[in-house]
Amino acid sequence: MKRHNFISVTLIISGLALNPLIANTTVNRITQVQTTNHSISASIASILYKRGIDQDAAEEMSNDLLEDDEVLLAMMLQNLEDSGSVSQEEVLEYLSTAALHRQNVRFDSYDHLIAMVSKIKKTSLDTETLQHLRNVAKNNSLLVIG
Repeated sequence: MKRHNFISVTLIISGLALNPLIANTTVNRITQVQTTNHSISASIASILYKRGIDQDAAEEMSNDLLEDDEVLLAMMLQNLEDSGSVSQEEVLEYLSTAALHRQNVRFDSYDHLIAMVSKIKKTSLDTETLQHLRNVAKNNSLLVIG
């Protein structure tokens, strides 16, 4: 996590030095991801609380799910939402169930994305959706490597 943050800060500073327009876009994107990040954790905890889980336990489960790298997860989630395959609400419901069952969530795995979207949609996926998910997995795996 520390290495990823260092790389992100280095890229932001480079953008600031090289092009003010890129810097504005980058800062806006990071702000959006951080806001989404906090809302992801809070939303998952809220969904779990509505399902009858104690509020402290719901927050703990949510934090455990997002423990690895919350900013990275938020960026991956944004890539999935941008593909148009599923909505944010559907993904949050899925994530809350995963948190409840203490399952791992991998947005950089094509197989996991197919299983997740199939479970959310409760239907077989068409070739266009599969292609979108392949692109999302590829983009998300680049985020993990970077």
